[in-house]
Amino acid sequence: MSNEQQPSPQPASRGLNWKHWTAIIVVLALCCGGVFLMNTNFSNPSETIRDHYTRAANLDEGGGKAYTSSASPATVADQIDDDAEARQERSSGGVYYLQYSKHIVSVSPYNGGSKILLHDYRSGYNHYSSVFILWGWSSSPPSPFRGGGPGSGK
Repeated sequence: MSNEQQPSPQPASRGLNWKHWTAIIVVLALCCGGVFLMNTNFSNPSETIRDHYTRAANLDEGGGKAYTSSASPATVADQIDDDAEARQERSSGGVYYLQYSKHIVSVSPYNGGSKILLHDYRSGYNHYSSVFILWGWSSSPPSPFRGGGPGSGK
């Protein structure tokens, strides 16, 4: 036999290799993307209203921009809600109110059709606060996150 010694096997590296770093980056990207999507509100009625209804600046009131339609208030409110899902939809006295995280929309009868008022949340709340207080709508815009934490659904 020879006096040569076999080289001892190298211990496995304890550091992170490129596969580990790739996996870490992918997981972080997915987490950040999920948080972004949870906090993004895709329901915005502004574009739908601008694209489908006639602007009527002479009917603006309470900080809201007015638009008109020949369709009934119920039909218009449903169309807007179908295109940009409202958090809540309520009606009182023939007027429909749609609550979004950044806007409040009212749809009321006008000249055989409808008048649509598009408000930012705060001006809409201030303009219609006497109605909204009865429904429990907050003076602060609702959070875009609807999920429940511990104890939800109980």
